[in-house]
Formats: sequence, C-alpha cells, structure tokens
Amino acid sequence: MLAQLTSGREPACAPAPKLPSKRFRIVLIKPSKYDDDGYVIRFWKGVLPSNTLNVLNGLTEEVKKNRVFGDLKIEIITFDETTEKVPVKKIIRWSRRPSTKLVVGLVGVQTNQFPRAFDLGRRFRAAGIDVIMGGFHTSGTVNMLGEQEPEIQALVRESISIVSGEVEDDWAKILADALHGRLKPIYSFAQDLQNLVDIGNAPLPRISPKTMRHFAKPTFGTADTSRGCPFACSFCTIINVQGRKMRERSPESIAELLRLNYREHGVSFYFFTDDNFARKKLWRETFEEIIKIRREGIKISFMMQVDLARKPKDFVRLAAEAGCTQVFIGMESVNPQNLKAEGKGQNHVGEYQNIIKEWHDAGVVVHTGYIIGLPFDTKEQVPQDIHYLMDVIQPDQASFFMLTPLPGSHDHREMKKRGEWMDPDFNKRDSFHATIKHPNMTAGEWTQAYTDAWKMFYSKENMIKILSRWNHNPKVYWNLMSVFFWYKNAALIEKEHPMIAGFFRLKDRLARRSGFAVDPLPVHLWKRSKEVFQLFISWTKFFKEMEEVWLQTRKKSEKEERWLEEAQRIQGEIWQALKIAEWQKAY
Repeated sequence: MLAQLTSGREPACAPAPKLPSKRFRIVLIKPSKYDDDGYVIRFWKGVLPSNTLNVLNGLTEEVKKNRVFGDLKIEIITFDETTEKVPVKKIIRWSRRPSTKLVVGLVGVQTNQFPRAFDLGRRFRAAGIDVIMGGFHTSGTVNMLGEQEPEIQALVRESISIVSGEVEDDWAKILADALHGRLKPIYSFAQDLQNLVDIGNAPLPRISPKTMRHFAKPTFGTADTSRGCPFACSFCTIINVQGRKMRERSPESIAELLRLNYREHGVSFYFFTDDNFARKKLWRETFEEIIKIRREGIKISFMMQVDLARKPKDFVRLAAEAGCTQVFIGMESVNPQNLKAEGKGQNHVGEYQNIIKEWHDAGVVVHTGYIIGLPFDTKEQVPQDIHYLMDVIQPDQASFFMLTPLPGSHDHREMKKRGEWMDPDFNKRDSFHATIKHPNMTAGEWTQAYTDAWKMFYSKENMIKILSRWNHNPKVYWNLMSVFFWYKNAALIEKEHPMIAGFFRLKDRLARRSGFAVDPLPVHLWKRSKEVFQLFISWTKFFKEMEEVWLQTRKKSEKEERWLEEAQRIQGEIWQALKIAEWQKAY
C-alpha cells in the first residue's frame, strides 16, 4: 500500500483501493502570533513570504500531479495569517460538504506562533476536523526534550497530530493517513541528524498566487537551496532540527524553480532562506546556473545568509555576478567575550571590517543580525557597541534581537536542566521580549537597550551616512532607501520587528487571545480610530524626515554641484568680509 501511495500507480493485478471521499481538501495555514494586547498580528500588505508554506504547497501539488490517490479530486488552499484572515467558520463549512474530506496543516510554526497555532487547532478539532502541526517549535522540542513535554502532550490530548522534522519523504503517507482517518499522534523524522531527508531532487516549492496577492511586492519570493549549518552556536535551533551536515537541492532544480516562478508569476527577487549559503558544497555550481539564467535575459537577483568565517575563493565575486544584492551576516556582537560564550568561534571582530569591505567592493549591501542581551552586555556597554558597529564596522542594515532560549537550542535545554526561569508564555519567545533574567540588566533596562539600538542605527544621521556611501550606485541607493522605509516604520512606528511586519496593521476585534476581553464594537472602533490617527501623524513626520535624508544624500547633477560650489564660495567671501569688519570695529 505504501508503495502505491508513493508512486501513484496501482499494481496491474490489484483492484484500486476504495477511497472514503470524492474530494480531498488540504488547507495549509502559516499561523501568525498575538501582540501584547492579545490581537492577532495581521497587516494589509506583507513583506516576507513564508518559504515553509511554499514547500508544503509544492509537496502537496506533487501528490496531486502524480495522482497518488487516483481519481480523487484534490484541492489545496493556502493562508498566511500575517496577511490573510483565516476564515475558520468557512473552513468548517467546507469540511461538512458531502463526500469531502478536509485536513488542516498548521505549518512552519515557530515558538512564538505556537499559542496562536494551538488556538486555531483546537477550534478545528472542536468541529471534528483533522489537524496536523509542524515547524521548528514541535521539531526542536521533540528532538531536544522528548515527547513528554507539556505542550506536546497538550497537542496529543487535543488529537492534533504532531510532525517533528522534514516531510519530503513522507508527506504522501501522512496525507493518506489523514484521508483514511488514521493520523498518528506523532510523526518523528529527525531522530538521526546524520541521515535526514535528501533534498537533492525533492519537489520544488510552489508559490500560491492567492496568498502572494496579499504581499506588497508579489515579485519577491523565498526559497531554500540547502538546509543545515556546520557550526555549533548555542542559541541556534537550526542545527538540532536540520542538522550540521549540509544538504542541498541540485543546481539544476534551483534553476528550474527560478525559471518557473519567473515565467508563471514574474518573481525576480529572492530571499534564499538557507541558514548558511557559504557552506554549500555546490555553491559555485548554483551561482553558475543563476548566471546562465541572467544571460538568458531573466534578471534574477537575491539576498542570502552567510557566515563571517573565511569564504571560498571567488565566492563574493561570483555571488555578485549571479545577482546577489544583499547578504545577511550573523554578526551577533562586537564583543569577543560574548561571541565565545555563545559558541561563535567562527566570528573574529578584527576581521569584520575587511569582510564588509569585500562585499561593498563587489556592490553588495551588508545586513547584519545583532543580538542584544548576550552574557557580557550591560546597559552602558550596549550603546557603545552599537556606536562601534555604526562608525567602525559600518554595515548598511541591521536587525536587532533579544537573546531568547528557543526550544530546540542548546541554551534552552541547559537552562531547563538548571531550572532557570524562562517566561512560560511562548507568545513572547519572539526575540523581541525579555524572557529570561539577564545577569547585568533588569528586564526594563534590557528592553530599553534593545529599543535604543533600533533608534541609534536608524537615526537620520546614520541613514544619511549609509546612503551617502552608495549614492554613486542608484540601484543600491534606492533599494536601501526602500529598506529604511520598511525597517524604521516597522520597528519604531508600527512597533513590530521588521522581519514579521508588513504595511498598515489590521486588528480583528473578535480574533483576540483567550484571557483578553473582546471590546464592544463602538469601543473597538474608537480605540482603532485613535491609533490610526496617531499612525498618520507619525507617518507625516517620518516622510518629512526621509525627505530630508534624500535631499542630503541624493546624487546631484553637475549643474547643482557647480551651483553649490558657487554658493559655498560666496558664503565664504561674505563670512570673511564680516570677520574683517568685526576686526576693524574692534580696533
């Protein structure tokens, strides 16, 4: 039976198995999280699409294409809750249609999204719908702590099936179990981190046009070309879910994906979500395939994540030639003691400047990840370190995070063993809240240091400094300008981390976390009207600030340059004349 399900073909001598339904509807949901007031975080337009949602969509499309379930009609519906309202009641109605089997997949669930995912799962289970949940939270928890953890057992009690690990080899089997009403409590595929899924020729991620309509830039895609990371950072969950052995999609399949998405959806820019693109064995071959595509007239560009260790020869040059416009580097700290404490032995502060210069010389923007709250941070030291980051290291963009022990990391397991306090509310485990006791700062001091880091880096003065470095390159200049609009608006106006934020926050009055009162409609509308009014005031000031940034950094025409030189000359002569007059008057 499993061979039949995998191949999609029936043995000639065996009758086709009787299917329990005529229609199989698979609903894939990427859950959001709650804000501090209990509202589901959702935006009018999103920015970063979910790669996990695309991967599961691609795997499900492959099952459909291969007719794994024969003539069964399969429908796939995707929702990214950060940009789409999940119509729970409508989905329940779908499940009650005659001859229809419906299953809900809560995919890519991170620790901070677990409370929201659990709430959604319980609502669907109350209506008798089968629910599957997977992602880094369930995978990291099962792998590092076991199946007896309270939240895992809570899912089991609700009959929500749990997936730990990657499902490329097993998705058809899981869907078969759902179709026949025999889902297991737990599917665990990541016990042996040395023998994980071979993704070399795995089905490609597939974009959902319906979901992409809710994003500000539908031509912006995400894709993973490899999984895993060879390093051993203690705060990281990647290595304990995807392993330390690099696994890769073939360069040919990556090229196929890029061509397909360009042809069908017009996608021309990617965020390659690989945790460490520089450690791929086939990095050169991958770049060469993308270079071929660009020579065909398909101008693909992308950003990727790399480390600060020494790069292979020609890596930076070929990356730029392949269309890399931005690299995300996990710098984490400029304090060597902090780096040593967190197992970041591959980071050497003395090499930061040269590494960034190499990327800059290739015309590539450098985006750094920086953690506030590492063991040797203090409220006095953090601002000094941020100034050093801005003035000496000089990355072009920064994302700040608060040190957070996530289930699946070495830090979390060791803290749990020692019985150290961690905030029990998973919703706060988003790297933007203080969820542990810091040795040198109170929670308030730590949070203030984090907020101030955003304010310092995205100050008008620092944005001017950064853009002035790039005004000789209009494409990079305007890309950075758009990033500054996105990041400063998200972090300092919308008050959300840019990596989960979009544009213009929406608040569903009824989609509120248990324990928070649902406001009467007039009260809700009054509160929202005040919030929106304040938002527009903030935007007005912000746009004025960005106009000043542009005026001070834009590349001026030759005529303007001559005019400015003449104005400065005249100003100097006037100043000199005034000084002479003052001296004559004095004497």
